[in-house]
Amino acid sequence: MSLPRPGEPSEERRERLRPRKGVTWIWRLVYIVYCLEVGGFLLVLPWFGIWDNNYLLYRYSLIRPIVHNAFLKGAVVGLGIVNILIGIQEIASFKKSSKSYFPK
Repeated sequence: MSLPRPGEPSEERRERLRPRKGVTWIWRLVYIVYCLEVGGFLLVLPWFGIWDNNYLLYRYSLIRPIVHNAFLKGAVVGLGIVNILIGIQEIASFKKSSKSYFPK
């Protein structure tokens, strides 16, 4: 057994800090759901009435032309699509690696 270098955690500390597989797959699943929810929200938000009638536009009317710009709405929808694609990519990655999470 070799001694750890200065500033390097010991072997038993590394074992305690290593995430357990049961916890890891739950966090990946939460991340997938989060990406899909945020993506869906950003995909439809610019087309609802709350986009046009909210407190910030009431308080700061100078930003109203920016918020009503179709390019900004398109950018928000684009971010929603990117989030949904990230969620789909994570689902595919999760399915590939799920064999190691759930042994037979």
